[in-house]
Amino acid sequence: MADPPTVFVPLHHASRFVAHVGVIEEAGGQVAFVDIDDSDKGRAALARATAGAVGLDSFGADDFAVAPHLRAIITCTTGVDPIDLEAATEHGVMVGNTPDLCIEEVADHTLMLVLACYRRLPRTVYETRSQAPTRDGAIDTSEHWPRLRGQVAGLLGFGNIARAVATRCQAFGLRVIACDPFVDPFLARKLDVELVEFDHVLATADYLCVHLPLNPETRHCLNAEAFARMKSTAFVINTARGPIIDEPALVAALQTGQIAGAGLDVTEIEPIAEDNPLLDIPNALLTPHSAGYSQEASRWGPESAMRCAAAVIQGGRPRSIQNPAVLERLKT
Repeated sequence: MADPPTVFVPLHHASRFVAHVGVIEEAGGQVAFVDIDDSDKGRAALARATAGAVGLDSFGADDFAVAPHLRAIITCTTGVDPIDLEAATEHGVMVGNTPDLCIEEVADHTLMLVLACYRRLPRTVYETRSQAPTRDGAIDTSEHWPRLRGQVAGLLGFGNIARAVATRCQAFGLRVIACDPFVDPFLARKLDVELVEFDHVLATADYLCVHLPLNPETRHCLNAEAFARMKSTAFVINTARGPIIDEPALVAALQTGQIAGAGLDVTEIEPIAEDNPLLDIPNALLTPHSAGYSQEASRWGPESAMRCAAAVIQGGRPRSIQNPAVLERLKT
């Protein structure tokens, strides 16, 4: 009797995925928890696997080259940036994700950072802790500090999370504009959001919120040139991926007052290094890549990935394929 199809799961994710092993077994497969950090064990697992259910794990051309039976890798995350999509496509491997993961959580966190920047919490908390507070606190009455209602939220990207952010911002009276060349303008108008060009978002936004995927086109798209186009009173909010922002350029923009501040849930290198200069900038608020967390989201990501893997071993597809060009390749 032939061995049942195998779904591999990286061993360091075992505690999150083990509750959903039955999904694979009911589909006629088996689960192998694999130490992918051990190259020999990782290659052996890839050589026999039909599918993989993973987290933010890296897979490149060398991995796909030793995986003749691999049909899909599905992440329990929204982002798939650690996976070489071109190499996966070349080897006929579908890459799926969990597109409906933590939409509400990240949208809430984004709004929290917007409100924190609006109320100058990064600086006022920093100054309150570093010196005895006065009755007026750290308020500088000459500072540009308008009320939130009527300000402009500029969204880079207008996917599921950005749309949820838009409705939250509108509830606080912000006008919302967005830049996303892949979105139907009719959908944006229906949500009372104006679609504009990249340069227009930079020049207009009072709160620039990043909701882009990380890929070669978006890496460092917020660089020194971009910050120079922004208002000196504007804030940058990033709950997407750290490398979308050129971090040294951001540090310089904050230190020189080129922009007013930043609220960041992600950084270029994570966990953030103790000597990262962002930690010492009073007008920067950092959280530890926690925007997407809730107990519900933590459970749903692995369950969704395993359900998609179960569909794959039965001859189906992941529900959200991030390298759609692979479908044409599979036809041939």
